[in-house]
Amino acid sequence: MKRPSLLIWSLLALPGFALGDVVHLKDGSRLEGEIKRVGDEYVVTGQGGKVTRVPSEKVGSIEVKPQVGDDAAMGRLQSLRRAAENLSDFKQILERYKTFIDQNSGTPAAVEAKADVEMWQDRQTRGLIKLGDKWITPEERDTLRGQSSQEAIHLHDMLKQGRLKEATPILDKALAVDPQSMSLLYLRGVLAYQQEQLAPSRKAFEAVLPLAPDHAPTLNNLGVVLWRQNAIGAALGYYDRALLAAPGNREILDNIAEALNSLPKEQRETAVTKKLVRHFKEHDDDAQKKQAAKGMYRWGSSWVDEKELAKLQDAEKAIKGKLDVMANDFDAVAKRIKEIDRRIADDQQELALIDSQSYAQGADGRFVRLPLPQRYYTVARDIDALKAERAERLADQDRLKKAAKQLQQQMPVPKYTGIQKLIDADGMPLPAPAATRPANGA
Repeated sequence: MKRPSLLIWSLLALPGFALGDVVHLKDGSRLEGEIKRVGDEYVVTGQGGKVTRVPSEKVGSIEVKPQVGDDAAMGRLQSLRRAAENLSDFKQILERYKTFIDQNSGTPAAVEAKADVEMWQDRQTRGLIKLGDKWITPEERDTLRGQSSQEAIHLHDMLKQGRLKEATPILDKALAVDPQSMSLLYLRGVLAYQQEQLAPSRKAFEAVLPLAPDHAPTLNNLGVVLWRQNAIGAALGYYDRALLAAPGNREILDNIAEALNSLPKEQRETAVTKKLVRHFKEHDDDAQKKQAAKGMYRWGSSWVDEKELAKLQDAEKAIKGKLDVMANDFDAVAKRIKEIDRRIADDQQELALIDSQSYAQGADGRFVRLPLPQRYYTVARDIDALKAERAERLADQDRLKKAAKQLQQQMPVPKYTGIQKLIDADGMPLPAPAATRPANGA
């Protein structure tokens, strides 16, 4: 298939630029008019102002209508300038300018484009770096990063103090200056999570990973956020990465204990679960040995001392005895419900049979309905009674479930809380100190 020219590709990259006058669709049809790219679709304005929106995946090719004249060339230059300011690769910028100058030779726009090229070449020679919407020197970048690190420390303190509303505009401003600060991005994730903004929180933590791929708190926090978004498999994957990045981290181990305890049944035999269980057991066993040397012992997803552990185990034993009795009662009720269902099904079959036998053919050949026997009504009343009892037994099950839950809550320290915890601002990653440059510049 013939590829579009470099100019067409450059035009396609410019949002809102008039691309030409013909869109050829993959189904063989075509649209004519002024064409603009808006997000993932093309907006075609035809004669009379009729607007048609076409998803980009339905477009086969675009036929660009040549624009002539100095005004048209100047318009294209303005579009090129806007596109160039959104790029950070000098080679790509200069190639686009070269193509523009070659295709608009002899126009005032080409003269201005040559002046632009000199500016971009000067920026390249000086080693400027794009930061946000500005071009700065490496030294200025290091200064800004140092400032953003100090800002991050200040924001850390604000978040620890719960000053979320006050911290928000300060964090926004700091990220505008240094959008690639892993410290600020991490704090953005923490702040968003504390404000129950799960999607922005996830986005911020995901932006940290390219800058700090093995940062355990970030990996843990992605596990927490994804779990709350019901992306269970992805959450377990991040927990596994967090555990491998920081094997002895108690916060991560405790979160994994919570996750595994409340894992849905359909997720318990997946490959990612089995892998996490294996790593968790290995590292948690090691953590328990180290904690035991300090007199601390695992209790579900938390840790208690030896005296508290003995009290909790006694309480658990007593409660477990009561729960076993409730479990036996629950099983007996479930068995009765099953028996009721079987009897209802049998009775309904009998009713259907009696009903089918209640028709007879008269002398004229027509079928007539005979009076139903008393047995039919007896069975029907039996079904109604069974259904009423079934409803009572289901209510019994609900009462037993609630009683069991209340009994479990009588534990002085619950084994599991059902909550996986974010590692807060204290987990903020800090950039490595800048290398000291020798005085002689070597």
